[in-house]
Amino acid sequence: MLEKNGVVCEFTYQKPNQIIRRLKAIANAYKVNVAENTLQYLIEQCGQNMQDLINEIRKLIEYAGEGGTINKSDIDLLCTKQTQAIIFNLTDYLGKKQIKLALEELNNLLYNKEPIQKILITLYNHFKKLYFTKIAERYKLDIAKSLNLKPNQMFLVNKYKMQAKSFTDLEISNIIKELIDLDYNYKIGKIDLNIGLETILCNNCSK
Repeated sequence: MLEKNGVVCEFTYQKPNQIIRRLKAIANAYKVNVAENTLQYLIEQCGQNMQDLINEIRKLIEYAGEGGTINKSDIDLLCTKQTQAIIFNLTDYLGKKQIKLALEELNNLLYNKEPIQKILITLYNHFKKLYFTKIAERYKLDIAKSLNLKPNQMFLVNKYKMQAKSFTDLEISNIIKELIDLDYNYKIGKIDLNIGLETILCNNCSK
C-alpha cells in the first residue's frame, strides 16, 4: 500500500570521502584552506554526524580566518572529540606505556562529563574489539565483519589493526579481566571506579 502511494527510499550513511567533499566545499566557500587528511582526522575525532561536523568546521573556519589554513592542531585545540576517539588516544598511550598522557585522556573524558560507568564499558568494549582483531588476523577472517563495522566505518579497520599490534594477546586478556573485576568490585562497594580505572592504567603502563 505504501509503495503504491509513495516512494520507498533508503537513506544510507555517507561514506567518509563524501563527507570530506562536503566539508571541503564549506571551507572553500569561506576561502579557508584545509587538506583532505585533516578533514579525515576531523571525522575520526568528532564522528560522522553531519550536523556536528558542520558545527565543528564552522568553528575552525572562524578560527583560521579568510585565507588561513585549518590544521590538525586546531582540531585538537577547538573541537569536541567523540568518546570513541578519546578511547583510541588513551589506548595508544597505554600501548606506548605513557601513563601521564593516558591519565590525561581519562581526565578529558571526565571533564567532558562522560559518566564513569560509560567510560568503563566503552574501554571494555574497545579492548574486546582489539582482541577480535587479533583473532581475525590470525585466522585470516574479515576484520570488518568480525567487528560488525558499518560501511561508513571501514576506516576504523586500520586503526584497530595498528593499535592491536601494541599489545600481546595476554596483555589484552589481562586488561579485559581487570575491567570485569573492577566492574564487579565497584558494584559490591569495594572500590571507587575512578581509582580503579587509574590503577588499571598505571599497572599496565608499568609492565
